[in-house]
Amino acid sequence: MRGGAGERATLPRGERLRDGAEIDRLFRWGARIERPAFALLWMPAAGRRAAAFTAGRRVGQSVRRNRARRRLREAYRRVKQDAPVQGIRLCFVARPRAVDLAFPDLTAQVGEALQHVGRRIAS
Repeated sequence: MRGGAGERATLPRGERLRDGAEIDRLFRWGARIERPAFALLWMPAAGRRAAAFTAGRRVGQSVRRNRARRRLREAYRRVKQDAPVQGIRLCFVARPRAVDLAFPDLTAQVGEALQHVGRRIAS
């Protein structure tokens, strides 16, 4: 795991995907990577890398959904260097296991998914 145990990496405002239309495009036409704790939707796009984090009602009530999003966001912050810096949009969709999975395992899953995306973009 990169970063110290209590240390938080940063996710600058410019790297947050907040445009609803762009998130909708990811859900409609983005490639999908499935993991036990999340699904990663991604697609090439102009500009800097940007990421969004969502959790549907099947994850649980609002407290569990918010916790799942926070855990995914923090895991992403720690391994985001595994994804290309330019030309990609990402959306992590939390699953119920995102709340209960050990954080190092969650971080490893996020890192593997980002490495997979990096290989696909490079080819």
